[in-house]
Amino acid sequence: MTPLEAIRRVCVACVGSPYEVINCSGDKCLNGQGDENGKCYYYPFRMGKGRPSVKIIRKFCLECMDGSNQLVTQCESNCPLHQYRFGRNPKRAGLVHKGSFKHAVKRNFLSQHRISNTR
Repeated sequence: MTPLEAIRRVCVACVGSPYEVINCSGDKCLNGQGDENGKCYYYPFRMGKGRPSVKIIRKFCLECMDGSNQLVTQCESNCPLHQYRFGRNPKRAGLVHKGSFKHAVKRNFLSQHRISNTR
């Protein structure tokens, strides 16, 4: 399951029906969670569209566990978000970050052409 699919499942569970998700205004989150304006973190992704960051899931999990990193780590919930609770996507483990690849290519180019990097 992708982060987007997991968020969609949470939204359906929150409002009670997949048909009611479209009518959600994003101001009545589970356990009163949400951003500083009172909007649900998942509101923009409730229809299963977009590309959410797993960092949003991390924020949600921290709020669910009263801000305790230790409780998030120990969480054994049957929640669809469980695998993303650390703010990382386990399916992307081991993949090289785009920025590090760019840095490696630049470094290789500079060394091949004997140009010093003065940054």
